[in-house]
Amino acid sequence: MQSLKSRALRGAFAVLLAGGPAARATRLAAQEPTPDAGATAPASPTRAVKSPGNAEWAQSVEEARKRAAEQHKLVFYEFASQGCGECGRMESLLYPAFDFEALLTGMVPVRVDLVSKAGTELSELYSIKETPSVAITTPTGRLVFLMRGFKNQGDFFPHVHKTLDTYRVWAKTIDAQNVPTLSAADAYQSGRQLFARFDFAEARPRFQRAIAAPDASPAIRDSAKEGLAAAELQLKDPAKARKTIDGLIATTKDPEVKERAELFRAQIPLAQNQPEEALNLYKKFQKDHPQSKYKEQVSGLITRLETGEPPR
Repeated sequence: MQSLKSRALRGAFAVLLAGGPAARATRLAAQEPTPDAGATAPASPTRAVKSPGNAEWAQSVEEARKRAAEQHKLVFYEFASQGCGECGRMESLLYPAFDFEALLTGMVPVRVDLVSKAGTELSELYSIKETPSVAITTPTGRLVFLMRGFKNQGDFFPHVHKTLDTYRVWAKTIDAQNVPTLSAADAYQSGRQLFARFDFAEARPRFQRAIAAPDASPAIRDSAKEGLAAAELQLKDPAKARKTIDGLIATTKDPEVKERAELFRAQIPLAQNQPEEALNLYKKFQKDHPQSKYKEQVSGLITRLETGEPPR
């Protein structure tokens, strides 16, 4: 069973992506592949294959991240589990393909057991529940590509290359930003995009800029405060997240934003494994907002907390 903390952090992610009045839909390049009838030719039978993709696979997640950072590469995570029949099918199709070898030249690959400690942490972060799955990230964890489940190599290779090309164009722009000079709208949008790619450390200064920028409208400022609090919680700084969201509750003029902020505020003690405080905050919300559109959700959370069941 997932911890209260991981559920609360996932809730913080949902709060941000639900968006406020200034939110624009963020389309990730890391989407599920769509069916493709094409196929990729298998490796030449005369090509010597010393390892999957002829790559040096890391023995641990820590080693993969370290090597990727040193070599300026991405990390290729293959998630597997015991008794996963589709894992074997995926490997038999991908591993011998020359396209797989070419793909891994810019990556450090590592195989991760979904139920291991590292696998659990990564699967909770990227919402991976099935095997086989593949995630490609920067060494710091920014999501580049995500595939949950496997269809065939004809789906995989075109999709991963298209996604990598899209990511590189986007990353070149985002990494060249001079954050203190961004407009409020640009800072908020780039912060939102980075948050959606799980790059909370880079999202945080952009949300801060969106709040402080001279051209920030009340709507953008409110939405940026929501994003900042969520990023701070993901970065394991609940005290700052609490201060940010309390400030939003105290200053926003938008009733919808205030309700979302109060719900987020109740998630913070869950991240700190303090369910009693969370329960009290949810009950207060229920009393203060009897007609809220979130009332059924809050009622369910109260019931689960009262019975000791972690919120979903």
